[in-house]
Amino acid sequence: MSGFARSLLRPGGYRSVPYAVLGAVLAVPVAPFAVPWALLTGEGRSRALLTVVALAVLLGLLGLTGPVRRFGVAVANGLLGTDLPAPGRARPAWPDRLRSGAWLVLHSGLGGLLLVVDAFLALGVLSPAMWLSGDQAEFTFFGAKAVAGPWMLPVALVMLGLVLLVTAAATRAFQAGATALLGPSAAERAALAERRSAVLAQRNRLARELHDSIGHTLTTSTIQAAAAAELVEADPAQVRRALGTIEEASRSALEDLDHVLGLLREEPAAKEPTRTLAEVDVLAVRAREAGLDVRLAVTGPVGALPAAVSREGYRIVQEGLTNALRHAGPGTVDVRVEAGPDRLGIAVVNALPGDGPRTGRRGLAGLAERVEALRGELDAGPDGQQWRLRASIPLRAGA
Repeated sequence: MSGFARSLLRPGGYRSVPYAVLGAVLAVPVAPFAVPWALLTGEGRSRALLTVVALAVLLGLLGLTGPVRRFGVAVANGLLGTDLPAPGRARPAWPDRLRSGAWLVLHSGLGGLLLVVDAFLALGVLSPAMWLSGDQAEFTFFGAKAVAGPWMLPVALVMLGLVLLVTAAATRAFQAGATALLGPSAAERAALAERRSAVLAQRNRLARELHDSIGHTLTTSTIQAAAAAELVEADPAQVRRALGTIEEASRSALEDLDHVLGLLREEPAAKEPTRTLAEVDVLAVRAREAGLDVRLAVTGPVGALPAAVSREGYRIVQEGLTNALRHAGPGTVDVRVEAGPDRLGIAVVNALPGDGPRTGRRGLAGLAERVEALRGELDAGPDGQQWRLRASIPLRAGA
C-alpha cells in the first residue's frame, strides 16, 4: 500500500483542514489594505483579480520577516506533523526570506481554495437531507433536470469520498510544500550538523571523563572496602590505610563529577581538575593498596610534557590499572612511562586471568578516542599469557 493510500486510512491524513483554516485566517489582517486598493483601481471582474494579487503581495512581504518563518515551522510541525528543525535566532538570509514569503502566500491561497472545494463537496454530501425531508424540488444536475430522490444517496457517498481524497491529497501537498519552503537551507543544514557534532563530541568527552574517573574510583574503593572488611579485627592499621585511600580517591572523583555536572548544566565552569603524569605514582600507590603488585618505571622529563598530552597520559595509565584491578591474573603489573624528545610512550602489561582476556570495551573505546585526538596510536590486546596496553603519542607535528 502506497504512502498516500495509507494516509487515507489515518486520521492524521486530514490535518490539512485546520492548517487550511489557519492559512485563510492569516490573510485576514492584510485584507483591509488589499481590498480598498482593488476597489479603487479596478473595474468589474478585474477587481477580484486585483484583490488576489494585492493579498499575495502583502502576504509575501510579511513572510520576509524572520519571526514569520519561525512561526511557519512551528505551525507545520504542530498541525501537519512535519519534523522541521527550528530556525536559529539569527537574521535569515534573503533566499530563506523569499522562501518564507512564498510559503505564506501558498499557505493562505491553497488553504482558502481547499476550504472552498471542501465546502462545495460537502453540499453534495448533505443533499440527501432534501429527499429525506420530503422535498421534491427540481434542479439541474450536470446539465440535466433531476428531482430529489434515492439517487442522492450514492451521489452523497461519492462526494464524501471526494472530500476525503481531496483533503488527504492537500495534506500531502502541504507537507511537501512546508518541507521545501520552510526546511533548512544548505548553509543552515551545515550549521545544524556542526552544532550536533559539537554536542556529540562534548557528550563523548563527558562520558570518557566519568568512565575514567568514577570507574577507577569505584573499582579501587570496592576492592579496598572488601579488604578492610576482612582485616577489621586482625589488622586495624591496614584498615585505616584502606579507608584513607578510599577517602582520597572519592574526593578526587567528586571533583571530577562536580566539573562534569557543571558542564551538563551549562553553569559557569569551575576550574577543571588537572591531573597529569607527574602524579602517576599516586595511581600506582592506590593500585598497590588495592592489592595489585605494580612495578612503575618512569623515564624522561615527564614534567615538561605538553599539558594536553600529560593529562591524557594520566587517563591512559588510570584506565590500564583499572582494567588490571578488575581482570588481571596473578603476578606483577608493569607500568612504563617514557617521555622522549619526540614521543610519549605508555605501556601497561599484566597477566591474563585464567578464563582468558576480559577488559572494558567502553574504556578502550574512550582511550582510542583520546589517543586519536592527539594523532597517536593505541594497541591493546592479549599477547601470549599477558594483556598489553600500549600508547604512543607524538609531541610535535609530524613526529
